[in-house]
Amino acid sequence: MTEEPRKLHETSIPGRGLDPAGPYSLEDVRASDGVVALVLRGELDMAAAPELRGRVDAAAGRRGLVVDLSEVTFIDSAVLKELLRAGAELARHDTRLVLAGPAPPVRRLLELTRTTELFAIAGDREAAVRLIGTSR
Repeated sequence: MTEEPRKLHETSIPGRGLDPAGPYSLEDVRASDGVVALVLRGELDMAAAPELRGRVDAAAGRRGLVVDLSEVTFIDSAVLKELLRAGAELARHDTRLVLAGPAPPVRRLLELTRTTELFAIAGDREAAVRLIGTSR
């Protein structure tokens, strides 16, 4: 199901030069037998973290979860924390997590925080599904 992008904050912060995060969406896509793909789009900040957590938790016990980051233009530390938590939580349920096609801003954050090596990363969603398929 495709969801409309959300814009949590409609106003800017006057005099601060700060703009709240823009619209985002999370979409579940059936990838293959026992594998779910979660497609993230837009600017994900702390407002998106609870929904991301719920989607990750729903995938626990499946064969794998692919988080497609190819259309993400921004993530903050709250979303990074949820991705790190997802890796640990899903591993407890023997569910493989693979990040797919992280867009340049996401890849840069992973590199700056030195968390790249904590994730299995594939070039795109199809490669991520294949990676999960070869893990069992």
